[in-house]
Amino acid sequence: MTALTVRKQDGVFVLDSAAHASLRTGWTWRCGEIRTGTGRWTVEPTGRRRIGFTARGEHGVPVRLDPGWSHVPGPGGVARWMPGHGGGELVRDGHRLAVRLPGRFGGPIRVEVTGDWAELELVVLTACFALMSRRRRRTLIMMAAVSGGSG
Repeated sequence: MTALTVRKQDGVFVLDSAAHASLRTGWTWRCGEIRTGTGRWTVEPTGRRRIGFTARGEHGVPVRLDPGWSHVPGPGGVARWMPGHGGGELVRDGHRLAVRLPGRFGGPIRVEVTGDWAELELVVLTACFALMSRRRRRTLIMMAAVSGGSG
């Protein structure tokens, strides 16, 4: 098992690994940009509820994380994406990628990687974006409900 960490540095989320990989987002987390040593991708939800997410580059969609249908780069069987409130897991052919969000905003994101994954940095940062975007959506909905109920 390999342990990775994603930290926020100067407004960008950076993956601590041998290769330089980063994620830049907007305030609402509606979309973002992932940069790795192999390219640049736009990452965004596939719908308003922010359940499915894609990373799209100039040559198509190498990563799709959706509880109903996922795919990631490289050979292998079907990938299964299982998001939750505090993290999520991506599993394929006995290989596992587990992402754990911090209890508070701004803390490091922990990623446990078991097995070999093609385009690991891209897959990790897409999973991090998917989970943090869902968290941001829940926060914005709660803020709207509180402000609407108090006015």
